[in-house]
Amino acid sequence: MSEDNNKLEERMFRKKLFGYVLAAFVVISFYFLLRNSNDVLAALAHLKTVLQPILIGFVMAFLMNPMMVFFEKRFAILIKKFCKTEDTILKANKANRTVSSIIALVILSGIVIYILQTVIPNLINTVMFLARHIDEQIAAVLDWCNMVTKGNYEDVLMKAKDNKIGDIMNQGLVLLRQYVDFDQSDMVIKITTSVLSVGKFITNIIIGMFVSVYVLMSKELFKAQVKKMVCGIFAPKYANIVLEIGRKSGEIFYGFIIGKIIDSVIIGLICYAGCLMMKMPYPVLISTIIGVTNIIPIFGPYIGAVPTVLLIFLTEPVKGISFLIFILILQQIDGNLIGPKILGDSTGISSFWVLFAVVVGGGFFGVSGMIIAVPIVAIFYYILGRVSSYLVKRRNLPEDTADYTRMDYIDIENNSLILQPAEKVKKPKKLFFKLPKFKKK
Repeated sequence: MSEDNNKLEERMFRKKLFGYVLAAFVVISFYFLLRNSNDVLAALAHLKTVLQPILIGFVMAFLMNPMMVFFEKRFAILIKKFCKTEDTILKANKANRTVSSIIALVILSGIVIYILQTVIPNLINTVMFLARHIDEQIAAVLDWCNMVTKGNYEDVLMKAKDNKIGDIMNQGLVLLRQYVDFDQSDMVIKITTSVLSVGKFITNIIIGMFVSVYVLMSKELFKAQVKKMVCGIFAPKYANIVLEIGRKSGEIFYGFIIGKIIDSVIIGLICYAGCLMMKMPYPVLISTIIGVTNIIPIFGPYIGAVPTVLLIFLTEPVKGISFLIFILILQQIDGNLIGPKILGDSTGISSFWVLFAVVVGGGFFGVSGMIIAVPIVAIFYYILGRVSSYLVKRRNLPEDTADYTRMDYIDIENNSLILQPAEKVKKPKKLFFKLPKFKKK
């Protein structure tokens, strides 16, 4: 017995020692990060630059995977019909994966190129047109406002009409040149740096295309390697938990991001059809902007609505107001009908946590953070929910969150939840005077 006690004490001492060492390591690491925060941020920025083609490849593989699976299943039917031996089936399956991945890459690249070809030339032409005719456009808007207000504010509107935008912009440029010293050498350096950055980004995209194909071709191998590592590091009980969290994370990411893309495509098509029916100007440009910005949760529809409504309003004010009403109705239909049908409860979090994720993700990582933050918060929410359920289960308390809604305290003797007393229904107070009764004639 004494030997067993000594072994148990030695084991407990080792656990405590490991805990102390781990705590000291965390504290020292945190102090080091705070002390050298600038160097750490610079190192992370350099690491992000180095890994940019790999990250692009993984993102492309994530978006290509549903298309690749679709084509792979269709080609697999043909392989079963025409291939008889196991050797030919294995070779055909490898070729099937390669061909399906390349087709998915071509489709994704075609969609991106189509959007860029549609948006950028139209946007440049629209901006150039407005730049040349901005005075005429604003004058027409002011005349329309004068007509709507029936001349009640004619003096103010005509005074604003006389102050031409072009003259104001020229005055602003003159003031800018007085206070800002333009160095031509710095301008050349900045332009050269920008061109090199764009060229490097295009090179990273090309490398990312190859990476995405290799990732899709070896995705089962990568999954097997990760599972093997998890099973080697954790005990079987905890390995199952880690694997379950991994599967749930994949479901949340795919369910939200792919569903949001499908939802945005539908909204863009509906917007395009509505623009054609209402004979709106720039229908392709406007519907593309509305569809792309709709991917951003909550704020996306408003981000896309502001420039498109302003663009139409400067061209035709009445149609601008009509388009604003159309977008508001379309977003209500999307938020209450189309979105829930496609996305369902893919995230499992309330509207407050979606708003929280969008604000925090956008503050740290911009537009990409606004999109990715929602599934990340949903994963943390799921993990915390599982942890809280496990902790209350250990204490023989209910796991259902609804049981704690009216909880007042825990009965220590019975280890049960004591609910708050139900609120008594308040009767309406009696009036201190009586209303006069009217007799029927």
